[in-house]
Amino acid sequence: MRPLLRAQAIAPTLVAAVALGVFWRTAYPTITWWDSSNYSLAATTLGLTSSPGSLLLTLLGWVTTRLPIPLAQAHILNLLAGALGALASALMVVVAVRIHRVISTPVAGSNAALVSGAGIGAMAFAFSATVWEYAIKFTPYVLTVVFTAAILLTLVRWWEDADRPDSWRWIVLLAFLFGLDFSVHRTNALLMPGALAWMLIRRPRTLAEPRSWSGAVAGMAVGLSFQMLVMPVSSITTSPLNMWQPDTWTRFWDYVALAQSGGSFQLELWPRKSPFWSNQVADVLRVFVANFAHRTSSMGIAGWLPALAGISGMVIMWRRSPRFALAFSILWVTQISATVLYFNIPANYFRSLDRHYLPTLATFAVAVALGAGTAVQTVAAMWKRRPVLALAGAAIVLFLPFVQAIGNWKANDASHRYFTRDFAVNALETLPPGAFYFTVGDNDTFPVMYVQAVERVRPDVRIINLSLANTDWYIDQMRARDPSFPVEGTSDERRAANASIWRDSSLVVRLTSTEDTGTRSTMPHLDSLVFRPVPSVGNQPLPADDVLLDIVREAAFTTPVTVAMTAGSSGLSWLRPYARVDGLHWRVVPARNPLPDPSVLRANLLDRNEYRGYPDSAVVLDDVTRTMGFLYLGAFQTLMEAENANGNVAGCQAIRARVLALLPPSRLATATAAYPRFDSICAS
Repeated sequence: MRPLLRAQAIAPTLVAAVALGVFWRTAYPTITWWDSSNYSLAATTLGLTSSPGSLLLTLLGWVTTRLPIPLAQAHILNLLAGALGALASALMVVVAVRIHRVISTPVAGSNAALVSGAGIGAMAFAFSATVWEYAIKFTPYVLTVVFTAAILLTLVRWWEDADRPDSWRWIVLLAFLFGLDFSVHRTNALLMPGALAWMLIRRPRTLAEPRSWSGAVAGMAVGLSFQMLVMPVSSITTSPLNMWQPDTWTRFWDYVALAQSGGSFQLELWPRKSPFWSNQVADVLRVFVANFAHRTSSMGIAGWLPALAGISGMVIMWRRSPRFALAFSILWVTQISATVLYFNIPANYFRSLDRHYLPTLATFAVAVALGAGTAVQTVAAMWKRRPVLALAGAAIVLFLPFVQAIGNWKANDASHRYFTRDFAVNALETLPPGAFYFTVGDNDTFPVMYVQAVERVRPDVRIINLSLANTDWYIDQMRARDPSFPVEGTSDERRAANASIWRDSSLVVRLTSTEDTGTRSTMPHLDSLVFRPVPSVGNQPLPADDVLLDIVREAAFTTPVTVAMTAGSSGLSWLRPYARVDGLHWRVVPARNPLPDPSVLRANLLDRNEYRGYPDSAVVLDDVTRTMGFLYLGAFQTLMEAENANGNVAGCQAIRARVLALLPPSRLATATAAYPRFDSICAS
């Protein structure tokens, strides 16, 4: 095999192998916060997540978890994410080499060096902060990067063949990729304006040729039609995750149009939700710097090498083919501009949008690979004439992936991060038998749903998300899975039935339970309890308010009602006077302002809970993990205060010592949240 062909085969394979090894070594062993739990649950149970749903990713994950691999299913899915990240990195080599072929006259004997250098540049992309972050957990974002690379490769191949009569086939493929990606995450749709400019610069009349535009329409239609599979999946799934239940044409359209998020495909270009330059553009620049120019990297100034390689790649394009460079630059700048305009992020947004910028990083990474490849090609050419200079240049280029790997390893080594699974299991295992468990958001809902549905942790608990309880389809699904679920009718029917209760702010619940909640022996015998329900938001009750009211009334303390601590005391609303802290949840008990039960708290917090990773300084804590850690601290504080109030000062001090060991102050104290002053609680 000739050196060039051998290098073209070996380099992408080697890049994929090295990236795969690193991603698998640092992958999460289980679920993590946000989308990881959501998509892992969908893949293992063949369910549907919020639109656009990433059905392709779900199907890939579902098939993968059916393979005979002796690992936890969430771990298998995280390894699949690593494989997709490795594939995207390998494709970067192929794209960079094709671009070099377009813009350069081949030089005998030096192209093998080019391919090898492009591989080095691609590994620098693989080990960049954001790619690595999403290549170690199962989410749609790394699959999006695979599509970005495939789209860029298709554009370059069309550029090569644009003057051939059959070049329209590349346009069909391009349109198909755009259409198929529409169901993955849609971020690559922001490449479309740049792709049109690309064709206009290379061969304008292409867009007027019937075969080109009709082929594009057909390719797009075929790609888009893949998303129609959500209808049969929604119809047959038994998963607890069947978001918006798009099993009819009306609900399917609402699903693809993002009706649950406001509709119109979330296209809100104006007014801007925060300052355009100082916040929205600056946020994209922040992510580029974090990935290609480590200002705070332990590697010092060497952290800027990936950015310099990318700038070098852009310069090379302009020097060798201004026309191609113009097309590539417009493609990239248009992509970034469309990204900023489309996402229109508010100031101080609750969650970073780094994941949505991945396609723009991938486009720049092609220039990084081209710059590194050309550098190695130049070094190889001067080896005999100036060996010392060539050796120095080779060392700098070879250092590129090491700069990224060393600078980002600690932040992305998730191999010992069990925080999310531990939180979910802790939350479920400490609930009373058969409890109703109310949650409010993503991070207190999807992890517990995952461990319950996939790992069969506490299947007796009924998890109810109060945000989703505002929809009829969600309540219908709850009833379908559990015929004894005590909520009947539609939201309008429930509103009518409860109208007098909301008007009078009076809910009478008969006390028929003989269950010991830790309060019955300390209170006089009562036949009933009067709650004063008020709407959770504003003056008019939401559908979820009626759901909560119905369950409290029907449970009548025969079935435990619990609320996740993540709701906050304000989230308890009218239940707050009857809520008792039992760990990571409040339990509604038939007593006003109930005292905590130290025996229950001690058993839940110290005997049943796990706190893996919190005491280990080698394991990095992200912001969500720190926030959840403070929930543990709040429950411990309640226990310590209860022990101290009972005169058990020694027990209080012993618990304080355990807390400081399990959840060290150095690990949880932040600039915005101070560690509680436990030393003042245990007073003699």
